Amino acid sequence: ARIEAGRLSLEPGPVRFDELLRELADMFEPQAAAKGLGFRFEPQGALPGWVRADEQRLRQILINLLGNAIKFTAAGEVTLRVRHGREMATLEIADTGPGMDAAELARIFEPFARGTRGTGGAPGAGLGLTIAKMLTELMGGEMSATSTPGQGSTFRVRLFLPELHGRIWDTPRMRRVAKERIGLDGASPRVLVVDNESDDRQLLIELLEPLGFTVREACSGHDALDLVAAGWVPDAVLMDLAMPGIDGWETIRRLRRMLGDLGVQAPAVAVVSANAFERGQDNDAGIA
Repeated sequence: ARIEAGRLSLEPGPVRFDELLRELADMFEPQAAAKGLGFRFEPQGALPGWVRADEQRLRQILINLLGNAIKFTAAGEVTLRVRHGREMATLEIADTGPGMDAAELARIFEPFARGTRGTGGAPGAGLGLTIAKMLTELMGGEMSATSTPGQGSTFRVRLFLPELHGRIWDTPRMRRVAKERIGLDGASPRVLVVDNESDDRQLLIELLEPLGFTVREACSGHDALDLVAAGWVPDAVLMDLAMPGIDGWETIRRLRRMLGDLGVQAPAVAVVSANAFERGQDNDAGIA
């Protein structure tokens, strides 16, 4: 994801905390297994069903930390530990990688700083930990790291995530949708909503989730590509066109190239935009 100076903001709202963590564990377990690594998800005590947080930022933090742990661990395992109490969440990502000495540990959150042991030529710009720490601090939390050379590293995140109670979805709009719509049977299809307008994303989420869809959101083309690159492949994409950075058409093209290179079937794409075919926009992405 891109971070532009002075343009970061938070959009807190209800988050299915336990479900988000289990979904991330399910996402990264096969990535670890592909490298011959073990992956353990260890909730410590009961986790709240709902908390108040910026889900996108929280997801970015954990994806960066888990992806980094798997990338730089050659043997052993990666562990995600989580506990929640007194409105505070503590999340630990531990690995059995090469570890870091004191000098490396002191610089680990600096841009482009990467440990010298066991990188194995792993790709990346060295920004993942910098971004994760920046987002953690944006959310009012703190991130720290401990490490022992030859044994591994542990990254710890502490965030204020107040638990929410009651039927969170039970708003007038959601009750109306649930009453008027018929839900799905069988497996829950994955839908990715890509739009830079938060209100438009939320409207689609509120329409789709009560029907049984599993919905994730991205506020830009870059964020959508990052999510898919991390392993969350949707069955369908609802794409806005007029977005800052790369527009919807370019996002569709890059998404299809990315999945084609991986041998994965591209998802169905629907354009959700007021100006989809106006002002001479060139539709060369095969959208009818």
